[in-house]
Amino acid sequence: EGLQRISEGTVFNYVPINIGDTIDSVRIGEAMRTLYEQNLFDDIEMRRDEDTLIIVVKERPSIESFSIDGNKDIKTEDLMGSLRNVGLSRGRTFDRSVLDNVEMFLREQYYDRGKYGVGIETNIVERPNNTVGIQINVKEGERAKIRQVNLVGNDSFDEDEIRADFTLDTANWLSWIRQDDRYAKEALEGDLEVLRSFYMDRGYADFR
Repeated sequence: EGLQRISEGTVFNYVPINIGDTIDSVRIGEAMRTLYEQNLFDDIEMRRDEDTLIIVVKERPSIESFSIDGNKDIKTEDLMGSLRNVGLSRGRTFDRSVLDNVEMFLREQYYDRGKYGVGIETNIVERPNNTVGIQINVKEGERAKIRQVNLVGNDSFDEDEIRADFTLDTANWLSWIRQDDRYAKEALEGDLEVLRSFYMDRGYADFR
């Protein structure tokens, strides 16, 4: 009882009980645990009507739609594709733990871009036919700026010479155009590769 989108066959396939079985509280507990593990139901109840076992379920809603607002630094289409990989997609059974994964994923994306003050708010809107719409609102905040860059251990070369081809830098009079004083993880990884190449090209094979 209580099925809407999920077929009886799907439930029977997961329930480890067959017609003719003798059951007790232990087997009932096992059956309920198995059904809950499928992440399809919010509530499950087992009832007895003489020799008939009645399974009463409350289905989890499915995701009818989801939207993202407030994102400027990352394109919506890029985020949409990635969010499907963490469980947020139309037609999928809605699990509140998915929202935790979504929020964690979005924070990581913005942290990589140096936006540590990002705010993420998710709203769940109930829709007809046991479906929900999910709205994600992003407040990106300001990107972290680089106050200082220190090189330690560069005894053979001057710091200015080493950093000449770096993407990231501390604030200067051109930073408002180049925006090179804004931290980004990808840019830092690129500069570290530039640093490695600088020494390797000059014969420092043991550079670290």
